[in-house]
Amino acid sequence: MSERLDVAFVPAECPGSDGTGATHSSTVYIEHLSHHHDLTVYVSTQMDAGEATLPATNRVEYVLHDGLPKLPHPIFTKIDALREESDALERHDLVHSYSSAFIPVLADLDVPTLLTLNSYLPVCPKADMMYHGERKCSGPGRLKCATCVPATGLKRRQGLEAELRQGYVSMGQIPFVQRSMDRANEITAYHALSPHLKNDYAQLGFPAEATTVVPHFYDEEFYRPRKDPIEPTEPIDALYVGALQDIKGIDTLVRALALLRRRGRDVELRIAGRGPLEPQLRELATDLGVNDAITWLGYVDHGKLPDLYQSSDVFVYPGIIDEPFGRVMLEALAAHTPIVSADVGSMDYIVGPAGTLFEPGDPQSLASAFDTLSEDYTSYREAIPHQLERFAPETVIDSFCTLYAETAATTDPDRST
Repeated sequence: MSERLDVAFVPAECPGSDGTGATHSSTVYIEHLSHHHDLTVYVSTQMDAGEATLPATNRVEYVLHDGLPKLPHPIFTKIDALREESDALERHDLVHSYSSAFIPVLADLDVPTLLTLNSYLPVCPKADMMYHGERKCSGPGRLKCATCVPATGLKRRQGLEAELRQGYVSMGQIPFVQRSMDRANEITAYHALSPHLKNDYAQLGFPAEATTVVPHFYDEEFYRPRKDPIEPTEPIDALYVGALQDIKGIDTLVRALALLRRRGRDVELRIAGRGPLEPQLRELATDLGVNDAITWLGYVDHGKLPDLYQSSDVFVYPGIIDEPFGRVMLEALAAHTPIVSADVGSMDYIVGPAGTLFEPGDPQSLASAFDTLSEDYTSYREAIPHQLERFAPETVIDSFCTLYAETAATTDPDRST
């Protein structure tokens, strides 16, 4: 057992609130890490912390900077709020930011620091590393990013108001990206969620030798071993969970569904999520004659998702960008549901033998991967328990505690010399 440390933990947004996957991850990490270390959680958010159910309170203290203004820019008001706590942060054994937004603050501290790379925000003002929304970007530049942001907005079709808001936020983050990259070597250690994320950051100048890959662990709420028959019966129930946005590639899934049904596959699809593309996706489903095979569930409360995964035969992820990780994959695996996924990012690392991969954006490839899984369904289902072990909470937390001990033992956190 590692020594119990006094850790300053900086979450993504407000833990215990509804929000992104990073917000939920912050919450469960606080709950688990507090069993091993003393945590002071420094919250810096535009949210109202009073509307959240803060997680673990045993040996956990909270320092709240909530209700922050969004102007002149939301990311800089968060950075300024955390910077006010610099003296307090330096009294801890270790400062760990689970948000990627605080490199400029951590770089100024005279204490060992650990920063989680769970998004592309430090190297991309849009946080997706997609140049003009079409292909993987090779790296940022002020002029390059300034042209990419509006070009991408024109293609995303999220509506004028949403694009103006997102464009303002992204354009304002261009100087933040430059500051983060300039000071990348002044962080003691980095935690990357996946192998491809470590490699991507290393190619942009972040120190690979100071970066450790520790994946997410599965949420125990979703752990549902199957006792029902291994072979699915028709209709085969497929599930998608996520936002209805261009980058999620749901149009590819709808087109593949049409291909499968034309081949005689009795497949029904449930789509859980909302987003700006829903009207276009419904229209596409109608044009392809598969709208009657799709159930549009809209927003599904987090607490109801485990049953939804468990009642599905296959989970399908059709995304077209390199997600930093892909928490939905662990949700599906924990519910013992095999996966058909686009071959992006580190999906091969997560899915392993518990699913099949296909070429992103290619309906024919998706349909073929679905056929492959369906024809040998038993072997994919039986591979899940072993694959899931690498993402077990105790396994991941042990790795984190080792990383904490190694980082805290570093006497010179300034890596710039």
